[in-house]
Amino acid sequence: MKEKIFGKIKWFKKEKGYGYIIGDDTETYFFEIVNCLNPKEKWQENNKVLFVPNYGQITYATKVEKADKNA
Repeated sequence: MKEKIFGKIKWFKKEKGYGYIIGDDTETYFFEIVNCLNPKEKWQENNKVLFVPNYGQITYATKVEKADKNA
């Protein structure tokens, strides 16, 4: 199983259902709301998150969840 890493949301477009995360490893990861563990959560810029990084033609995040439940 892949390890989760920390990051924060760079930007998120609610109406489009996707955005980007800057990982603690300084990589930029694409994510979609369907890849969030709680898609009904309020997702916004600068939320701290925990996610599984995936590498391929694009670098993307899955199993995204808020790292700080108070955010």
